[in-house]
Amino acid sequence: MRKRQHRVFAIILVGFIAIAMVSSGFAMFFSNSGIPAPNQNSAANTNTLADYQAKKARLTALAEQAKSDTGNVALQTDLGNEYYDAGLEAETVAPSESADNYKHAVEAYQNVLKTSKDPSVMVDMATAAFKSGQNDLAEKTYQEALSIEPNFLNGLVNYGIFLDDVKQDLPGAIAQWQKAQTQAQTSTEQDEIKALISQAQSQLPGATGGVSNPNPALKSGSTPAPTGK
Repeated sequence: MRKRQHRVFAIILVGFIAIAMVSSGFAMFFSNSGIPAPNQNSAANTNTLADYQAKKARLTALAEQAKSDTGNVALQTDLGNEYYDAGLEAETVAPSESADNYKHAVEAYQNVLKTSKDPSVMVDMATAAFKSGQNDLAEKTYQEALSIEPNFLNGLVNYGIFLDDVKQDLPGAIAQWQKAQTQAQTSTEQDEIKALISQAQSQLPGATGGVSNPNPALKSGSTPAPTGK
């Protein structure tokens, strides 16, 4: 799995469950002591906003370059990745700009896919579409990516989250995550996916107290808002 894809996998798990699972290795909201320092948080927010503004400036130049070279796969991939990351950062510092960034990411990834049907790019595009409300495109692209590479971990995890959040299809989501669990490379990934499965199983009709909710901050029956790939 490419380094960027591993980071993406971590990001979507953070968005889905880490708010409750503060002991998770993916939860990045706390210091080593488990207590955030207010001044550090303020500084972090300022730095994040500055980083986002710098990214927007780079994106303007990159988008102008890519506009006249739509067939350049590497350039269009970089543009899609930059827009995706900008969308992720905007969720925190500029929420009103987040969806547009994801939509631009979709456009760049679509240019890539005209030349190369790369499942990793397809999953990135599907997730950007998911996060910008283009649900039909997201579903179609997830399914196409998984038809090409059925055991692709990111695709299985993200498609499961899509099925849960958009389609309210808990059995379908669980099936994707159970398959993903067999592809997980680390115990941390396995544990995070197991938590997703347990949470979903506890919300199935007729579920009893036999399955504990691994995310106590998420009330039974609630669905977290989509926040990442």
